Amino acid sequence: MKKIFFLLVVFSMTFTSCEDFLDEDPSIGLSPDKLTDLASMNALVHGAYDNMRGFYAYQPMITSGFVRDYSVRNSANWTPFYKWTNTGVPSMFTGNSYGNGFRTLNKVNTVLNADVENMYGSQAEKSEVLGDAHFLRAAVYFQFDMTFTDPNSGKSVPLVTTVLGTNDRVTQASGTELRAQVVADIEAARQHLKVKNGITSYLAATAMAARIYFYHGNYALAYERANEVITSGAYTLEPNPADIYSKGNSSSEAIYTIIVNRTENSFGPNSIGNSNFQADKDKGVVSLNPHSEIAVFRNANPSDKRFTDLFKEADGLVYIDKKYPSQDSDYINLRLPEMYLTRAESNIMKNGSVSAADVADINVVKNRAAVSLISGVPSMENMLEMLFQERSIEMCFEYGDRFYNSRRVKRDIVAEGGNGIIPHSTYNTLLVYPISQQDKDIHGF
Repeated sequence: MKKIFFLLVVFSMTFTSCEDFLDEDPSIGLSPDKLTDLASMNALVHGAYDNMRGFYAYQPMITSGFVRDYSVRNSANWTPFYKWTNTGVPSMFTGNSYGNGFRTLNKVNTVLNADVENMYGSQAEKSEVLGDAHFLRAAVYFQFDMTFTDPNSGKSVPLVTTVLGTNDRVTQASGTELRAQVVADIEAARQHLKVKNGITSYLAATAMAARIYFYHGNYALAYERANEVITSGAYTLEPNPADIYSKGNSSSEAIYTIIVNRTENSFGPNSIGNSNFQADKDKGVVSLNPHSEIAVFRNANPSDKRFTDLFKEADGLVYIDKKYPSQDSDYINLRLPEMYLTRAESNIMKNGSVSAADVADINVVKNRAAVSLISGVPSMENMLEMLFQERSIEMCFEYGDRFYNSRRVKRDIVAEGGNGIIPHSTYNTLLVYPISQQDKDIHGF
């Protein structure tokens, strides 16, 4: 199974502040001495996947705002957020990520510290639950490192891999420690899921590994993992961009998807995105910032299907609504075009030159968009700029790649009103998620 299913918890759709993750009640109401069989382990994993809905909920909005891709029209919540590149990020906007991330970790750490290998069941059944647990821990700590690690001090969130009690205290880890754990977990996930897919799949873990290695600067392994996903033949590009998001979990290019079931839990990136991006002057909150890089790219390529099919002009605005077409739309966190663009750039970075294969990869993505293809083999400098633009257009308003990639290549971002820029050296130190004062006080950070 390549998709992610979530069960049983209903969240508020309002912003919540950070809270001490150690105060959470025991998972699913069971004490550790009762969690001794694979059925309990599977229940914990299902509950952990459900927490991922809240973990990702605000990431597309927050990160798209960081790079000023949208303008805020009518929201008291998001208007001050738009100025964070001048003031830093308030902790109230990071609480869903922090709290749900550690709720996920509480559950998967219970699984990974249990004696799963000696539980009754086949090796395949054990591998699938362990694969899911390692995958989730890798996904959470990767995102924590990308958002909470301070580039000056190197400090990040606590690295918790054991089962903690409510009176236990933790220390801050470094981003370096988090990255080492992420690599260990994602490779363990791949090893287990290769035996048997769990709720997620071996190829989803491999695609997540490609993303992780790409952002860690390990371009040789990023290339290998992206290449494995592409050459597996398991995924194909949708002919029309709009079909990706309307199909959601059934899209042929979706690799890692949060599936929506509103009878169980309607809160998540889909509901937040649809509420804010919808093409309604009074109900929607944001529209395309006319000064943004995305607007510049759109003006240069007005016939690009990623603009004509996914954006809508009305009321003197450009709405950016089709990636979150309804409250019932699924949230695709990883899809095939990212793998093509990652494979191409990773190959260039590891070789120090551009090959015809790299050009072919970017042309696959451009061809679906019905824009002019690259001819010949450009210089490395020109090709990297083309890759930045393609990645920006293809993945704007999604999981956060626009901001993370801009920061990775140390690119300046547009100032609020379009007058000038905010340099990487400034925003890189400001746009870091804060840990709540409550957790700092409790744990002595």
